[in-house]
Amino acid sequence: MLETVTHPLIWEKVVPYFKIDQRDLFFILKEQLHYGDLCRLPRYRDLSEAALDLLVKEALRFAREVVDPLNEVEESVRFEKGRVVCPPPYKTAFRRCGAAGWTAVARDPTYGGQGFPHMMRIVVNDLMYGACQAFNMAPSLSHGAGHLIESFGRPALKERFVPRLYNGIWAGTMCLTETAAGSNLAAIQTTARRNGGRFLISGEKCLISWGDHDLSENIIHLLLARIENAPRGIDGISLFVVPKIRVRSDGSPGEPNNVVCTGLEKKMGLHASPTTSLSFGVRGACVGHLCGEENRGLAHMFQMMNAARINAGVSSMSIAGTAYRNALTYARQRVQGREIADGGAGQVSLVCHPDVRRMLLYMKAAVDGMRSMIYTAAYWEDLSRELPPGREKDTWRNLLDFATPIVKAYCADTGFRVCETAMQCMGGYGYCRGYPVADHLCDVKIMSIYEGTNGIQSMDLMGRKMEIRGGACFDAFRRLLDTFCARCYRHPTLGERVQALAAVLPRLWHATEKMRVWRRTDPRRWAANTYPMLTAFGDVTMAWRLLDMARIAAYRGQNRGRKRYFYAGKIFQARHFVDTVLPHTLARLNTCLRPDRDVIDMPADVF
Repeated sequence: MLETVTHPLIWEKVVPYFKIDQRDLFFILKEQLHYGDLCRLPRYRDLSEAALDLLVKEALRFAREVVDPLNEVEESVRFEKGRVVCPPPYKTAFRRCGAAGWTAVARDPTYGGQGFPHMMRIVVNDLMYGACQAFNMAPSLSHGAGHLIESFGRPALKERFVPRLYNGIWAGTMCLTETAAGSNLAAIQTTARRNGGRFLISGEKCLISWGDHDLSENIIHLLLARIENAPRGIDGISLFVVPKIRVRSDGSPGEPNNVVCTGLEKKMGLHASPTTSLSFGVRGACVGHLCGEENRGLAHMFQMMNAARINAGVSSMSIAGTAYRNALTYARQRVQGREIADGGAGQVSLVCHPDVRRMLLYMKAAVDGMRSMIYTAAYWEDLSRELPPGREKDTWRNLLDFATPIVKAYCADTGFRVCETAMQCMGGYGYCRGYPVADHLCDVKIMSIYEGTNGIQSMDLMGRKMEIRGGACFDAFRRLLDTFCARCYRHPTLGERVQALAAVLPRLWHATEKMRVWRRTDPRRWAANTYPMLTAFGDVTMAWRLLDMARIAAYRGQNRGRKRYFYAGKIFQARHFVDTVLPHTLARLNTCLRPDRDVIDMPADVF
């Protein structure tokens, strides 16, 4: 009988799974974004930067002490007698997460939220996803479900459901997908039939994350369905609150609501996160409560969907970050091979080998750039929500809308590449299941598929986001990058790299205008090039954020104190990214503008 081989001398050096340098977080939050300025906004006037700092440190402690140990639980979810059973430590962690306020850290205190700025929810998710992606999906979905009800539900619905979703007593889901309605939600077949002041739900959903489990006393599904005689297509979809256990008007549990789990998916990764198929109303009446306006369900659901898209980017970055840190720890400790230049007799650690250093520097730049990109977008959201009406508020809203598909798609793909590189950096041990990087690679892949595939995100960016509000989203982004390059063009340390970014931008703007024309005159050609265009936008966004960090580091590092190596790293990573990625960006833009139409013109039988 074969037995699992363990390598204790190496393994001891890579646990725990979750690894992060909090200096990277605070550099972006405090030195780049000055997140304490959010406390000047009226909604946050009772907070201070010190309070925000404390929140980050406490979230980091919770992630390390409560969430990260879940990775050591070998037991996975099980489907037994029509119900999903989770490892007991997950149930404890879920309750503690809600009770400590992490689920609703940025929500209204009226319903049990903590009242912190929106971007703090993103920072908390960064830490929790990095510690255990499979677990944090549950409180994150519960937050999204509660926020939907808080935003669109009737007062009685809010009072009955939202506090328990926020405090971890109940859990929530986003219940959209059907067998014949994946990305095309217009094809939804689940129905809602009027029954007094309620609706009777009938239909089946699939691929529902955390759709059934035993972490909580109840599961509240935010479900899309079509009311009888509603218009066809997306204009006839409504949003419903459908509890697994019916809830009486006083909030006490009633009888089962005939929501049945019919099976679990067997997945490549995220084995501790149940992905379920659900049946509604097949074995009896299933009661749903209308949330928001009839036939406006998809518009309402976009609040949760857009948040989930940002969170897909956050998850990708967080998993990539801990994969990089695990690979770095391994490379520093693993002694293998001789130094290539001096021919010394002794062996050196992997971090001394140039090819390994190349991989490490790529990962360092990618993770730091993604984190800055995501935190910046989160900062924009607070400004777009809390500033008084006017041009400045509109600008931040436009930038956030433009950034959302880039954050989701670009970070999902980059996160996967970082995890792949981390495995390569660790060699054969990285491929072994006993090491965390193998799990990271399997877990992160789904992010490019979640919440609308990356191809769909690219069509959103190069289609709707280019046109809404008269093109204001793109115009705001273009002004932002052009202004940065103009201000830093002759920077004494980074001028050459800023000039390299400035040289790419006109080509990107030109390709964008060509794409706008093709969308009207040659839509197939437009669609064939949207994804490489999104990648190009992601490249320049990353370069901008990395150069901005390097600009700050160049100034801060002049004192050459204890942090001189930390600041030097910001400069090295920006230079490396600009020098090695932007040439590929220019080449990618040239492929988008080429006259050939092979992708479109080739007959299907040729494939």
